[in-house]
Amino acid sequence: MPETLPSPILCSTARLARSLRLAHNQTQREAGLLQWQPLPALTLNQWLDNAIEQALLQGHIPLEETPRMALNPAQELELWKRVIERALAGEWSALFDLAGLAKAAMEANRLMQEWNIPVPDAEFGLAEEVSQFLQWRAEFRRQCETAGWMERTRYLDWQIAQLGKGEASLPVEVFVAGFDRISPQEQRLFDALQSRGVTVTPWHHLLAPDAADARQIALADSEAECRAAVAWVAERLQANPQTRLAIVSPELANARERLAALLDDLLQPAAVSPALAELPRNYDFSLGSPLAREPVVAAGLELLHLAASRRELAQQEFSRLLLGPYWSASAVEADDRARLDARMRRDLPGTLALDRLLRYARKQQERGLAITKTLSDLQAMHDGLVAFPSRQLPSAWAQSIGQLLRNSGWPGERTLSSHEYQARRAFNKVLASLADFDVVQGAMTFPQVVQRLTLSCNDQVFQPESEGNPQILVMGMLETVAEPLDGMWVMGMNDHVWPPPADPNPLLPAGMQRAVRAPNADGAIQAEFAQAIHQRLLRSAREIVFSWAHKSGESELRVSPLLEGIPLLQETPPLAATLAEKLAQGCANPDSKQWLDDHVAPPVAAGERISGGAGLIRAQAICPAWAFYRYRLGARRL
Repeated sequence: MPETLPSPILCSTARLARSLRLAHNQTQREAGLLQWQPLPALTLNQWLDNAIEQALLQGHIPLEETPRMALNPAQELELWKRVIERALAGEWSALFDLAGLAKAAMEANRLMQEWNIPVPDAEFGLAEEVSQFLQWRAEFRRQCETAGWMERTRYLDWQIAQLGKGEASLPVEVFVAGFDRISPQEQRLFDALQSRGVTVTPWHHLLAPDAADARQIALADSEAECRAAVAWVAERLQANPQTRLAIVSPELANARERLAALLDDLLQPAAVSPALAELPRNYDFSLGSPLAREPVVAAGLELLHLAASRRELAQQEFSRLLLGPYWSASAVEADDRARLDARMRRDLPGTLALDRLLRYARKQQERGLAITKTLSDLQAMHDGLVAFPSRQLPSAWAQSIGQLLRNSGWPGERTLSSHEYQARRAFNKVLASLADFDVVQGAMTFPQVVQRLTLSCNDQVFQPESEGNPQILVMGMLETVAEPLDGMWVMGMNDHVWPPPADPNPLLPAGMQRAVRAPNADGAIQAEFAQAIHQRLLRSAREIVFSWAHKSGESELRVSPLLEGIPLLQETPPLAATLAEKLAQGCANPDSKQWLDDHVAPPVAAGERISGGAGLIRAQAICPAWAFYRYRLGARRL
């Protein structure tokens, strides 16, 4: 008889699960407890994986009935790409975006499995792209069955089937949290649990019992929305330092950088100092940025790209590495590395071989440049490349690349900050995950594995760990708060953004997607989904401000229909000023600053010789400032 387990909370996102655990811990601390049981908040996939793993360990599921491997998203995408590439082999293959086709095919296959979309019947006539997809899908399934693999969506159905058979220990009750839309596959899971006597209950603690006090504000553009939202946050924090707030946007990826800069300027101006740039923030973004954009990771990838193209090395790319802080003796030899860069620009072509670069660097060292460590690390990279095999498995490349980076002086000589350390740790995890491609990719060349690693770093979202439970949440529309907040500002409420426009998958018949009410299938489905989220938002805080913009560039915009009936405020809210604007305003009094009139260059001193001739006169006519830089100061382009 399988044992019963504690009641878990199955969450729609990992962020919601973490937020619930943090809120639970805070509640226990406030109650004066020193020890307590952690809240069992997990994503649906995490809980299922744990349940099946326990069933396997206890012998409830025979190993021979278990798939050899459940493909992760990166493995599945690579297999789709390989199948499509072979199907399109020939003179037309270069015309297609294979990566884009693979993503669309993977998404279409997922929709069919999750939303019970039947295989389209060829008797009724299919579009060419649908016919092509069905051929790719058949080959994809054939390869998976031959190898004993399952993509994540089919593996989830297999897991649900094991639960339905009574092959796993289950709790008496399961709570579900944050699901704005339940797919048929998720419903199959809940039905399987209920058939085993498990009670499936919504986690009602997420929402307030009553709708919030809501109002809407119209502003000039998205910039004004960002400034108004941040000013509103600052005002509420000043009135009550313990208040909990959120800024929500349906286009958070576009507004993220601007909101982060304004929040820093208004709430943590000390962070403008490089020494304090990584101060803990009291706000947290639900959306991170690609790992490849992190400077320390970008430098490592750049070093690998240079190594992979050692016979056609781009001098401009090497210059960025040479002048950056994340490779070799970037501090001790900084001045002479800059001199080396200037001489390279003067003497060498834009593209050259690594061997030639090494010979040139040695000559410059003999001529007095102190670049001993830099030259040693460059030589180590060259020697490592010579020792590389022509092809090997990705797992072997992961070890070779890690050794090459260490021997070549990455990530530089100075101690990494906490943020940089986390980024390097995330990069090392991505590097280790290259082993996942052994079974789907086989042996690869060094340039191929560098390209694969770069793609993985671009796909990996990096979010530095925040300390504690931040007061201010900045999140997208699909994120759910762990408990009702004091206030929320929802920006971007224009009709072309929210409800989101329909975007049916191009590889499946649109009618079939509409018939099962699949996500993005048509405008009515999107409107219904947006309305559900709108109702959830109205009970996620005590006070909510919805904002929308009149213009985007020269385009006139309209308000989202979801705001109908919400009172419109006529007064213009205060807009946050940047730190630079505040400093400029602080110097409005002429007596508080020192004036230096320097719009005219110092006169030519007696006996001072200025060369240039007609070139000087020509430069003066085109740009007096450049003429001064060039002929008085001696500045020139590298």
